[in-house]
Amino acid sequence: MTRQSRFHCVGAAFLVLLGCGSDDPGGAGEGSSETMDGIFTVTNNNDDSAGSSSGVTTFDPDSTGEPTQLNCDKIDFVFVIDNSSSMADEQENLVAAVPGFVESMRTALPTVKSFRVGVVDSDSYPALGAGEDPLDGCVPEEADCTSCDYTLGAFLDKPLAAIDPASTCGFAGGGPFMEGASETFPEEFACAAIVGTDGNPVEQQVGALLAAVDPAASEPDACNEAFLRDDALLVFLMITDEEDDHTDMPAPQGGSAGEPAEWYAAVLAAKSGKASNIVGLGLIGGSPRFEDCAALSANGEGAEQSSRLEQFLGLFDTHFEGSVCSSTYGAFFDDALVKVSQGCMNFIP
Repeated sequence: MTRQSRFHCVGAAFLVLLGCGSDDPGGAGEGSSETMDGIFTVTNNNDDSAGSSSGVTTFDPDSTGEPTQLNCDKIDFVFVIDNSSSMADEQENLVAAVPGFVESMRTALPTVKSFRVGVVDSDSYPALGAGEDPLDGCVPEEADCTSCDYTLGAFLDKPLAAIDPASTCGFAGGGPFMEGASETFPEEFACAAIVGTDGNPVEQQVGALLAAVDPAASEPDACNEAFLRDDALLVFLMITDEEDDHTDMPAPQGGSAGEPAEWYAAVLAAKSGKASNIVGLGLIGGSPRFEDCAALSANGEGAEQSSRLEQFLGLFDTHFEGSVCSSTYGAFFDDALVKVSQGCMNFIP
């Protein structure tokens, strides 16, 4: 079975379109019609007694099998991608898997009308690499240090983490984020998600996430203008082979400030305190939890134990972590689709 076929089978497990019980295997059944509800195809049943305003019911795999209504019609998805020197293969795996994952949600989440995607890397220093003092970020004489290219948590709309400020990924919507419904989304994501491996060695994975979802970043004229929506399910995925720990060298700070509980509180505040409206996902490292993840080596193989990131993700009601060391990420996104579907079921408008 191909990766795309597997995604579609997983998506179908959550979706029962009313009217699909027709004896005619070639159609949706008499009295039903297929329409476009936002970006997803929905089968509308003419029987008003169905009890669903969208004509769609799903089944929660963790329940007793009773139908469950999907409650979200918008998703804001943030990818936090480590751009350190050991992340080349992981970025390629992500680019290979994500378009199939998004396509599968067209089946699993038929109520969703809008699906936004933003990509950030783990620092705010485009292509500086491992300088003598990596905490010295932008040099005013060499670049516009007030630009979004040099802002932690600003969405990337240029290839290779803005190594060339004049380049562009040409997002169809014209803004700093992508629309999952766009026909050019796979190409756009491949452009933005290959953030390169010349990033600063001071990774701030959570710091980048918190800056990206800060409501101020979505204000008019801000770097992530119009991205975060109060009425959307927030989903984030962190992909990194290193821990986020502010006690790491170099001093005074080697990562994101704060502790996992504080990080969680900041994300929760961005969604008005509604824990049900957030799904946390992680492709992280750590043995023995992930048997395929040996310790991170000098040549970039393996991954660091990420206890703090694991603790942070575990605070969310709906979360899932997988091994960043996996050779492919198809199986991870199968499970991630389950969690996103649950998030949509639990969403509180």
